[in-house]
Amino acid sequence: MKVVFLKDVFAKGKRGEIKEVADGYARHFLLPRGLALPATPSAIKMATIESKDKTQRQARLQEEIDEVIQRINGHELIFKARASTKGRLHGAVTTADIATKLSYIAGSEVDKKKIELDEPLRQLGNHDVVVRFAPGSETKIRVVIEEETRNDK
Repeated sequence: MKVVFLKDVFAKGKRGEIKEVADGYARHFLLPRGLALPATPSAIKMATIESKDKTQRQARLQEEIDEVIQRINGHELIFKARASTKGRLHGAVTTADIATKLSYIAGSEVDKKKIELDEPLRQLGNHDVVVRFAPGSETKIRVVIEEETRNDK
C-alpha cells in the first residue's frame, strides 16, 4: 500500500515522503496512529506543497545564517579579565560570554551552543574559536583576552 507520511517514522520514512509499505503495517500501525495517510491524489498534492514550503523555509534560514556569518566573520572579541602573574585567569571566558558579544555584533541572537570550545578559555592571549551555525556554515573569530588593569574597572 502506498502511503504519505505525516510524521517521521524511524527506519520507514520522513514527513512528506510517499512510500510503499506492507498493507498490514499501514492498516494496523501507521493509519490508526495518524503517522500516515493512504496515498490519494489529494494527500500526494498536500505532501508536494509541504515539501516546497519546507524547501523555501530552509533556503530563507540559510540566507539568514549567511548574513550573520558575513557580519561576524573575522571579528576580534576583546575581553578584559583579572589574571595571575603567569597569565592564568582567575575566572574564565565561556561560550556564554562569547555568544553575548557576538549577538551584539550580529544584531541577532547567537546561541552559545553554536560556539565550539573544548573548554572555557583560562589563559591570556589570542584564541581562535569556531562558530558553527549549521553543517557547512561556519566561521572563525578571534577571542583576545587581555589583563584587566585597575583603570579598566
